Amino acid sequence: MLRKLGFAVVTFGTAHASLAHAQRISAPISDISYEITADSSAVGRRQLGVAMSFTVAGTAPVILALPAWSPGHYVLLWFSRRVSQFSAQSGGVQLEWRKLDFQTWEIIPRSAGTVRVSFNYLAAAVDRAVAWTAPNFAFFNGTNLFLYPAGRGFDWPARVSVRTESSWRVATGMDPAAGVNNFTAGNYHDLTDMPFYVGRFAMDSTQIAGKWVRLAFYPAASLTPARRDRAFGWLQKFVPAHITVFGEAPFRNYTLFQRSDTVVNGGGLEHQSSQVDEVTTSGLDGNLSGLYSHEFFHAWNVKRLRPADLVPYRYDDAQQTTWLWVSEGVTDYYGALGLVRGGVNDSTGFFNFIANEIASVAGAPPTAVSDASFGAWIAPTDGSGGLYYPKGGLTGFLLDIMIRDASDNRMSLDNVMRRLYDATWKHGKGFTGAEWWSEVSRAAGGKSFTEFARRYVDGREPLPVDSVLRLAGLRSESDTIREPRLGISTATDAAGVAITQLTPTGAAAAAGARVGDKIVSIGDVTISNDDSFEPLRARYAGTSLTTLPLVVRRGTETITLQLPVRLVTRVQARVLPIPNASPKALRIRGGILRGSIS
Repeated sequence: MLRKLGFAVVTFGTAHASLAHAQRISAPISDISYEITADSSAVGRRQLGVAMSFTVAGTAPVILALPAWSPGHYVLLWFSRRVSQFSAQSGGVQLEWRKLDFQTWEIIPRSAGTVRVSFNYLAAAVDRAVAWTAPNFAFFNGTNLFLYPAGRGFDWPARVSVRTESSWRVATGMDPAAGVNNFTAGNYHDLTDMPFYVGRFAMDSTQIAGKWVRLAFYPAASLTPARRDRAFGWLQKFVPAHITVFGEAPFRNYTLFQRSDTVVNGGGLEHQSSQVDEVTTSGLDGNLSGLYSHEFFHAWNVKRLRPADLVPYRYDDAQQTTWLWVSEGVTDYYGALGLVRGGVNDSTGFFNFIANEIASVAGAPPTAVSDASFGAWIAPTDGSGGLYYPKGGLTGFLLDIMIRDASDNRMSLDNVMRRLYDATWKHGKGFTGAEWWSEVSRAAGGKSFTEFARRYVDGREPLPVDSVLRLAGLRSESDTIREPRLGISTATDAAGVAITQLTPTGAAAAAGARVGDKIVSIGDVTISNDDSFEPLRARYAGTSLTTLPLVVRRGTETITLQLPVRLVTRVQARVLPIPNASPKALRIRGGILRGSIS
């Protein structure tokens, strides 16, 4: 998952020690199928109709549960909270059922035969992990809708049928089955990892490295020829670079789902053969290559190669690991590498990415990157939230340099990733910490990384950035600036830049701004889109002014508020090539940028 690029309200849950269904095991069920109704009537009510059918051998209780989260989106969302009108019947007769807890249902069959469970699902959440609808469109993840039998494992096949308008499209990575809009999955993990678009959206496809890659954009008008060509141009360049790392593309096809709106849960969510991205309407013509590249690399790293803590996935509660710095942070690094290796960006763009990672880490409290990986589930307020992205990416970069230096550029982090992929995912397991560091050491010709792990990964000492960068003929420079912060989230549309969220203790709230206000100007800077805030920060960085005029449109009125100036310190960093670097350092730097070894 890529860090947020937009603004939305996210509901966070709290992990609990156990649920009732953790101690209860469902009676066996077979012949499992799901029917999703996403026609104009259902989506017009912002709902999806869900039915699950299965066969039972007798009258033993069947215990069904809905997941609490979607893998890749490390937030407890409790999808059952959106369920209504739950019922169960067999042979046209209603069955007795009761809830064991807020996400688990117990059904009592009357005899052997077919049982049908049905419910409505509220599909109105602005979240790329949760179902959403519009009058001519529906999106859903399998984790939102597909009940599973508690305690029966996840290695069972299922069929999915989508009931929709005859003129509407259906897109998913799931294998097609006989009939119209019917699909199959061999196990529950695949079933819940194949999102769906249903409705009037735009699609186009091209072949890359022998695989079909599809774009599915909603609204349909958002996929203009220029955006299509630009997206395919990026993909044609960086996808082969990603495939080279692992030596194969392990998917039959790949779909880039993208929804744009004025208010989105911006960023992306990875799946094994797709990514679900949400971008603001104003950002459609921005540079989205980094988002696409990051999420695409996840098709290998975390969707297949992942920590043993996450194998197999559990769906009923938080699944903690100290290794999100590899699953997300190293993916961040390779997302940027894919762009420079594929020719989307030049070396300066890559160095700027590393500089931003350095600045992000420097601006955060001292935190072990392994500890930061835990924090994904609780959204810590101490400033370390999401630190496993930049610190994990920076750690991966430093390890890559150190491996290349120790092996005289004959091995790299690429070798570590591919060897672990071959040794773990292809054998149905995840990697352990011992296996990770063993492969890193092996690639580095036996060099020990025990102290590195103790001090910089599991410890809170500052990463040895400068000393390691020199091994690749690079150096970093940092300084600090103090710039204004408003304490708002915004969304841009044709009417202007609207405030969508206010931090209660922020400067805008203190000035009397309200959600829904359209910002006209701040000081002498006109605010016309999301990009306007960068010149605002630059214009008033380090200012001695105590207030600035904040002009907003509120309804039919134009109001001038007095915005208190609250300056926040931010670290700026630069990464620069060292003139006259040694031939070895130049080989290391060039090898990283080109994806090559000596």
